[in-house]
Amino acid sequence: MTAGQTPAEMIFVRLHPGEEVHACLMDLARREAVPSASVSGLGAVNDIVLALFDPASRRYLETRLTEDLEVVSLAGNLAWAGDDPVIHLHGVVSRADCSTAAGHIMRATVSVTLEIALMVGSRRMERRLDPAFSLKLLHLR
Repeated sequence: MTAGQTPAEMIFVRLHPGEEVHACLMDLARREAVPSASVSGLGAVNDIVLALFDPASRRYLETRLTEDLEVVSLAGNLAWAGDDPVIHLHGVVSRADCSTAAGHIMRATVSVTLEIALMVGSRRMERRLDPAFSLKLLHLR
């Protein structure tokens, strides 16, 4: 195994009750001029839409959960599509009985707190429309 170390800027964010995750991260990306980032987090939400992308229909199949949930794992990235930041998140949430649900996070509202760490990249990452799926996918050079 070979490992290398590169300097990285970290931004830590705490979201408060009632705040919508994607909107807050988009505002942060614009305000701090974040070129790209890897995103991770944990906390609690009480309204979340999880989804699975169906390649055959080229659309997301959504499931909305409106209950108290622990965000066990939140992972994703921040890139740009033109002038707009794009927040791509997946997550696992846990119910009171410890059963879980997971998927692409379409939107989520914080109930208690959501603690997010962004490892900021030095290069701007772009998303471009992929006609095969009608999705804005990462464009890596």
